[in-house]
Amino acid sequence: MTNNFPKMNFVGLDGILVQFSDEIRENANSAALAFRHEVEQKNQSSIIESANSLTSAYFRIDTKIEPLDSILNFLNEMLREKNWYTSKLPVDRKLFKIPCVFGTELAPQFEKVIKLAGISRSQAILEFTTTRTRVMTIGFSPGQPYAGLLSKKWDLPRLAEVSKSVPKSALVCAIRQLIIFSNSTPTGWHHIGQTAFECFNSNRQQPILLRPGDEITFVEISSGELSQINNNNADGLGGVEIMEIRN
Repeated sequence: MTNNFPKMNFVGLDGILVQFSDEIRENANSAALAFRHEVEQKNQSSIIESANSLTSAYFRIDTKIEPLDSILNFLNEMLREKNWYTSKLPVDRKLFKIPCVFGTELAPQFEKVIKLAGISRSQAILEFTTTRTRVMTIGFSPGQPYAGLLSKKWDLPRLAEVSKSVPKSALVCAIRQLIIFSNSTPTGWHHIGQTAFECFNSNRQQPILLRPGDEITFVEISSGELSQINNNNADGLGGVEIMEIRN
């Protein structure tokens, strides 16, 4: 890739960020996910923690275990091994089919958003229920996915004014991405749908289910169906169907 990517930068006193782009790109996200995964497979004792952002891989290091130059040489050698932008995504990924109410009083900004996108309600719902968006990163609050990329018509800016609050499990969109909120929170994103899926639930054996590289699509349901799901939702699964993705 041009513009001197990928590149490494220091973050704080003990972090290294390997950046694959300064723009949200699917191939840069694939590169970041694959690079982090393969670094982890090397089991370097001096790399004690890792994480992904939309287009980067972060590594927390311990220079008491190994000198900084040695760690940097290791990461540089990994970067030179191949073209990371053409990497396949890690295995053991899952597809989450999540029931969702689009619009209605539960998600009042849906109608505004489809007008901005220039499509009808049926066209929008068809896209949301057939597109498999990738969980590009997890962040902001526990288990909260940033999923994309939607088609270019959804390259919508955030709201000019922050909404006071949207509820937990709300589906929101902006800049070609979809997010399911882990908690009720103020936001500048457009509230377009409502689910019962809880990104984090301590009652589950696995409190956080979604991982970077997983995929999400939605199943349209009515407000009444959502109420029925919420009446029996102690585990916060929200009626989700989870399937293995076979690469």
